[in-house]
Parts: sequence; structure tokens; C-alpha cells
Amino acid sequence: MKIISTLAILFAIVACDAPRTQRALSSTSSNSLSGGSTGVNLGSSSDSGSSSGNSGSSSSGSSNSTTSTIPSDASHCKFSTDGVNGFETTSSHIGEYSLCQSSSDKNSVYFQLKTPPTNANGDISVCLIPTTNSGSNSIYVGNPMCGYFKDPKSVRKITFIKYAAYSSATITGVIFFKDLSWYYGYPFNQYVMTLDAYKTCMNMLAYPYYNSSYCTAFKNVGQYVYKQF
Repeated sequence: MKIISTLAILFAIVACDAPRTQRALSSTSSNSLSGGSTGVNLGSSSDSGSSSGNSGSSSSGSSNSTTSTIPSDASHCKFSTDGVNGFETTSSHIGEYSLCQSSSDKNSVYFQLKTPPTNANGDISVCLIPTTNSGSNSIYVGNPMCGYFKDPKSVRKITFIKYAAYSSATITGVIFFKDLSWYYGYPFNQYVMTLDAYKTCMNMLAYPYYNSSYCTAFKNVGQYVYKQF
């Protein structure tokens, strides 16, 4: 698919989670993928950005590389060439977007977002978490990747880092959300960052707790998108 491309500005995607085995809800990881995500700008405008994770660390990167074609492993994906029309789907949480898995690397996805989220405090990052099926349920198998998606014409390729315990697991879906806090009812009964609420849900489902009430509260709030491939 031929496209017109200008300067593609590369922004950092930050791994903002500690290893799954540590159960900690606040990460101290500074494992950054600065320069580890690639972008294709489908429009004629240029943009710049930076990203940060919940750990408080931040980094940014840039690239002046250009391309005139969609990567071959994304040729099956549906993208918007003007940042306005042609996105794959829409959700009430995040608006119109395109998200698809690389045809050659199941650890990588391509993501494009029409409306970069903002609020009175400024830009809001978006976090994406890789999942795999486990029976009728899904579990997260790698680091959440959080970053700012400021250019609706830009398609970003994100390569997830799986935990060692799930190195052989196949990524079959992604849960993603705006990096904000919401009020979660029982048993949270407080405002919690979405990332922390989701990790609590997953951890409390596991041995030795087997407590599904946190996941029920998480689902009831519904401030996330779950995409299966």
C-alpha cells in the first residue's frame, strides 16, 4: 500500500510494570523502550512527543527515518490515512482507533488513535497490556506499555516484553485504557489508577486468593477496551 510520508517522529513507549511475580501495584521499573517502537506517519504533518510510565521515569526519542509503504506485516490492517476517516473501530472509552497484530511477530501490534486523550492537566497517556487466553479467561503475560499518542495520522508498532514465566505464551489479545484513576466500588471503595485496578483484579484471581470481586468491580466501571485477535 503506497502512502505519502514525511518526517516520522518516534516517541518512547515505557514499560511501567514490575515482574508479575512481585505482586507490587506500584512499579519501580525504568525499563524503557526508547527507540524500541517504530512509526509510520500516514499524513503530511509532523509531530513530536514523549511518554512516561506510572513509575515516574520518562524518556523520549526521535527519528528522521521515513517510509513510503505500510510494513508488510501490517498489510492486513485497516488504518486511517488522514487521521479522520477509516479507523478500524470505535469504543465509548477511547473513541476511534485501529489495533492489529503483526502477521510475522505475535509479540508486536500496530496502534493508531484518532483522538489523543487530554484533560485539564494536559495530555493523558494510554497503556496497552498483552494477554493470552487461559480456558474461558484471559491473563496478562507481559509489561504494560504506556505512552502518548499525539498524532492521529501516525501508526505505531509496539513490541511487548513478556514475563519470563510466560515466555512461551502466545499473545491473543490486548487490554488498553487511558492512564487515569476512577472510583471503583466494593472491594476497592476508592479511586484507583486503572492500571493498578486491573493488576489487583488479576492478582486476586490467582492462588491463594481466588477472589473475583475485584474483577467484578473493574468490569463494572468499564473504563477500558479489550481487543482479541
